[in-house]
Amino acid sequence: MANIQDIAEHTGLSTATISRYINKRPYVSKEAQLAIELAMERLDYHPNSAARSLRSGKTRRVAVILDKANHPFYAELLAGISDVAWQHSYDVLLQQSGAPQWSPALVLEQAAARSMDGLIVAVESAELTPLLSLVGTVPVVACDQAMFEAGCPQVYIDHYQSTIEGLEYLQAGGARAIACVAEPDGARGLYNCASNRFRRQAYRDFAGRDRAPVIHEVSVNDDNAKTGYELFGQLATLDPRPDAVFTGGDDIAAGLLAAAREADVAVPGELAILGFDDQPIAEVLGISTIRQPIRRMGQRAAETLMRLVAEGIDAPVKRRTRVKYHLVPRTTTRKVPTT
Repeated sequence: MANIQDIAEHTGLSTATISRYINKRPYVSKEAQLAIELAMERLDYHPNSAARSLRSGKTRRVAVILDKANHPFYAELLAGISDVAWQHSYDVLLQQSGAPQWSPALVLEQAAARSMDGLIVAVESAELTPLLSLVGTVPVVACDQAMFEAGCPQVYIDHYQSTIEGLEYLQAGGARAIACVAEPDGARGLYNCASNRFRRQAYRDFAGRDRAPVIHEVSVNDDNAKTGYELFGQLATLDPRPDAVFTGGDDIAAGLLAAAREADVAVPGELAILGFDDQPIAEVLGISTIRQPIRRMGQRAAETLMRLVAEGIDAPVKRRTRVKYHLVPRTTTRKVPTT
């Protein structure tokens, strides 16, 4: 197996220069970089990551806690995190809190054993409360308003205000009764996080406005297309029957749209549908939605974490980074009159 000395002999460069390049340190010329890369490829050289970790005191590994990696939101968020981790030569250790055997004790053990350099938390539930003990001791960044009051840096969109704007948009389109989807308070699942609480508060505050439409809070246990399909049947039990739905998710919106079409209910004439996230399925089906830049949110979270890892947990990073959302009108909502 080739080593640094072999690279030095092949290129005529010093081992110090090669070491600087491998460890991403400055003062290596472009010509030397190219020569080293060509030699590494020709000699099939791979840096010893374990040895580099021992020298630097870093594991070059960050942990990410999310619910389920196959969920479109978390998959896109993880892609953004991985973009930045790769640029810094870091591995991502995935922790799926939705897995039956998962426990926060696993993360606490990894932190105690110093087998990771930092942590990104993108989901929230009562089971994760023990992780609050890590804040202030290891670099921790939270996404999507998880652990919102924990004091660690946050990267998020404003779920409260985006929900208010979505409801205002439906009202402006003529909605008189809006079904607002959320997971039950205290339940465990994909919606069980700070964003769910902020949305519920927005529903209730909006309902208290003068001349507000009737607001029905509808509880669901998951946010997939099947849930949306089944949701259509629940609408008939509500009085007055909703003429608009704020689904909180594009998959739910897609399932609801399919059920409405099957029942020959005109969308948006009889039922307006508003999604959330702007996943590809929303664009394909023409679903109006609120777009949040999920991949960018993951990138910003990872960038913040990398700085904390490099400079220490007291590094002067922005404590709350709010990324912009955009309402995207398509064919499932009525055109809003312009003034």
